[in-house]
Amino acid sequence: MDILVKGTTVMGRDFITIRQSQFSRSVLPVDYHIPMTMGAQTEFGNLIGRFTDLPTLHDVEGAVYAVDERTFYVRGFSYDGTGPAAYFYTGTTPDPANGGIIIPLEDGNLEKLGSYNNEDLLVTLPNGVLRNYNWISIWCESVSVDFGHVKLPPGFTYPSPVSLGYLGENPLVHQVEADDVIVLNSREIQFVRLSYDGAGPGAYFWTGAGTPDSGDTRVPHPANQPNQILPRYSNDAVTIILPEGFTAENVDFIGIWCERVNQNFGHVSTSNFDLTNIPPYIERVETTAPTTSLDNCKVLVPDRFHIAWTIDRSKTRYLGVSRSHFSEEYLAFGISGSSSATLMMGSDVAVVWFDPSDSQPRAVDYHLNDYSQCIPEEGIGACPDNIQGGADNVQLISGELKDGLATITIERPLNPSDPLDSEIITTGDVYVSWGIGFINPTGHAAKHEIRTSGDLTVDFGRTSSQCPVLRTSGSSAGSQEPWYRPYLREEGNATFLAVIGPSGGQRGYQGIANQVGWGLAWYINGILIPEIHVVRGNTYTFEIFGGNDRNFLGSYHPFYITDDKDGGYGQKTDAEKQLETIYAPPVEGHLCEYQTGSYQPDAFNDFLSYKSTLKLICPRRTVPGILVWTVDEDTPDTVYYQCYQHKFFGWKIHVSNKTSTTTAPLSFLLVFILAVFTNIFFSD
Repeated sequence: MDILVKGTTVMGRDFITIRQSQFSRSVLPVDYHIPMTMGAQTEFGNLIGRFTDLPTLHDVEGAVYAVDERTFYVRGFSYDGTGPAAYFYTGTTPDPANGGIIIPLEDGNLEKLGSYNNEDLLVTLPNGVLRNYNWISIWCESVSVDFGHVKLPPGFTYPSPVSLGYLGENPLVHQVEADDVIVLNSREIQFVRLSYDGAGPGAYFWTGAGTPDSGDTRVPHPANQPNQILPRYSNDAVTIILPEGFTAENVDFIGIWCERVNQNFGHVSTSNFDLTNIPPYIERVETTAPTTSLDNCKVLVPDRFHIAWTIDRSKTRYLGVSRSHFSEEYLAFGISGSSSATLMMGSDVAVVWFDPSDSQPRAVDYHLNDYSQCIPEEGIGACPDNIQGGADNVQLISGELKDGLATITIERPLNPSDPLDSEIITTGDVYVSWGIGFINPTGHAAKHEIRTSGDLTVDFGRTSSQCPVLRTSGSSAGSQEPWYRPYLREEGNATFLAVIGPSGGQRGYQGIANQVGWGLAWYINGILIPEIHVVRGNTYTFEIFGGNDRNFLGSYHPFYITDDKDGGYGQKTDAEKQLETIYAPPVEGHLCEYQTGSYQPDAFNDFLSYKSTLKLICPRRTVPGILVWTVDEDTPDTVYYQCYQHKFFGWKIHVSNKTSTTTAPLSFLLVFILAVFTNIFFSD
């Protein structure tokens, strides 16, 4: 039996098809007319209430169930559709009133509700969680009337995912491990930062009763490719779907098994966890009917990144959709900081991405007030508006990540009252800015890897324009291996040259340090963040070319040595500073910076090839800062060279009591030493 649910298009109406047989629990469907107490658990979620529990208008009916903290399911929804402008609506006032937020349907549709007759809808909040609000209403904006609502009571128990903990044998088998395994709902299981070397002859996800053995059940991934053996994974977020007839409640383990050699590569147990309140599994099955599209679209990166938009009929709201194959990066798009050119400084952009920790979409309002990573304590740099005293006026509507294609829909006002936001003009060309990069470990946008080239304008009010279809690209093959770089080992009285340069994308800083950088990093003797080996009792000199003008924070990078792997002492709170020990104080010098015209570092197979594209730009009268460091006997075995002002710039210094004869290949080191002094360009 198929139930039509709002979401894709069938005969002019928007629907998603939900197959009733795919609800996970083996009980009969619950009729919403059957008396049932609030909070009762059903195959649709936990019952919140019925619209008919209170007086309604326009024949509004239906039972509302909490699927999880953000999603609710309306069973048997009816509404005559004759109200002038009715929407699903929620808010924080005691009873329904203006000032709340519209809840779009699953496709991000913000059009008013049409007529419904005993239909089933699956709806997700654009922001926050259900417990943040007091009611769900069918609300008519134009006349400020509640057609029917249910209360969201305090203390209500919402279904929620369950963490099963770390995955990994001791010792690891084929490098299989994951930071966490999460039961998202009764059939979907997510592996957080999953790694596997891909070398097993026939490995699959595996589930069953008791402990893993050859008689258990394969879990295909992707679900439509039952014979596909598992590829290599490197800190990937992977979500699997248990086969039909299996639920997290009726299996005892989830793991990876090699069928060819009957070997358990690693598993976690489910039997020790309470899974009685996990969300139900509801599969969305797209119909073959055409989907609705927005009025306009512009290609920003051919075959990779499109921005689509529409302006609502009242000309008060902008609805924008970002579509790209950059599924692991953020996408930033918005109004330029200048009305006469494309300028990143001063830009008002929406930053959207999928959070790898839970694979959920995120959307944040940013104002770029400096060419610097965000310094939260000062509100300086590429920071969210709410850190700078403004408001977050970007509303997340929906997001989907499928086969490597990321689609995120947001809404924002055309004429915002926040002084940090820019008006979206609909009468002619407007200069815009955009960029693509990674979210750093502090949760903020790092420096872009790809950005606007030259000036770019958009006419937001034009009648219609379309983009070529962005095709799905298949499943991700996992992260790329970091570049090999030699380490530096000196016996004493050695001098190291420290300059700034690009961080090198996923194969550079991100792959080496296993976390997102800022977009810039230290180059020591011409090598991107090499590991340095020093000896206690010896003295080393660092010549620092990191910038010395604090008025330009994006080019101000004092060098220091610390026990904190992230650095950035200057932007920390007093409490955070107490946790850090500095072994060599910050030193600043004139700026020398490697620059590149290539915004695709991941395309280079080795660091030497990438470095050949860099140009070292220095002022003509360059004076370095000098840091002389004598390594004392109390220095830990591992410390870090970092930037005092910004986080995520440097890497490891290994400290020992004696030298080793092990060195990097001579020819490779020679190339790098010579490369330090090539491609130097002087600026006035």
